[in-house]
Amino acid sequence: MDAERQDPDDDPEKLYEVYVKEEEDLSKRELSNVENLDKAILSLSSAGLGVSLVFIRNVVKLAEATHVLLLHISWGMFILAIISTLSSYLFGQHALNKQRKFNEKFYLEGDEDAGQQISRASQITGVLSYVSVISYIAAVSCTALFIGRN
Repeated sequence: MDAERQDPDDDPEKLYEVYVKEEEDLSKRELSNVENLDKAILSLSSAGLGVSLVFIRNVVKLAEATHVLLLHISWGMFILAIISTLSSYLFGQHALNKQRKFNEKFYLEGDEDAGQQISRASQITGVLSYVSVISYIAAVSCTALFIGRN
């Protein structure tokens, strides 16, 4: 990045082109990170739920287990992680459709306000991402505690 921007007196158009390239690159990386996170949460949550069920079935019988509340909380958190991740896909798609409409209004109709708008679906998608990560961490923690105590 610094190699392309050599001097503050550079042509503003060139600097803007470099800026746009950098923004595109950052957007692609961000999208890749989000996709990978969603895949990881779905896979790991499903696996964690399965491992805890196998543990109860083959290692410690539910009737003999202690601290069963931890297990139930972990199951709820794994399910919440899966549901929030799947929901974020739906809200994310809705957010993209809204953004297209904002772009049309801003670029084609000249509506300056549309360029500053962020859809509610986009905000919800962001919240759901945090919910999925936090609930996954809580689920793993509760599962580990349950296994450790049994």
